[in-house]
Amino acid sequence: MSFENLPDDWPTRSLDDPALAADVVDLVVSDADRSAGALGFLLCRPGGSLAQPVVVGEVGREDPREVVGRMIPVIEDLPDTPGFVLVLARPRGGVTDADRSLHQYALDACQDAGLSLWGTYLATHAGVTHLPVAAGLVPRTGAA
Repeated sequence: MSFENLPDDWPTRSLDDPALAADVVDLVVSDADRSAGALGFLLCRPGGSLAQPVVVGEVGREDPREVVGRMIPVIEDLPDTPGFVLVLARPRGGVTDADRSLHQYALDACQDAGLSLWGTYLATHAGVTHLPVAAGLVPRTGAA
């Protein structure tokens, strides 16, 4: 998978499709962000299409939960932005227990805020990996 696989009409498609979302993540998360370590928030319109990518770069030693915790209220206040795709970016490695824990934290925080988490992805220099979909991850299309 890579951004080179994106169909021409990808901006109008929902990011609830893991293959499409992985390609969009590959497009918007730069090699520099992967090298430095970053968190990405692909803000979605109602229906799940990409509205705006936001990358918080060089997270370094900061607890990613705190970054997600600060972003949720910001996203909540944005008009016509009922959810997002979460991206964990780092140079290398596979999905870890810490990634799974952050994924669950984001899932719970989104549920509490009434937001849809359209998916969580790990982006490394080797590619993009979709974290497994849990029952609670199913997007609530049109959630406000």
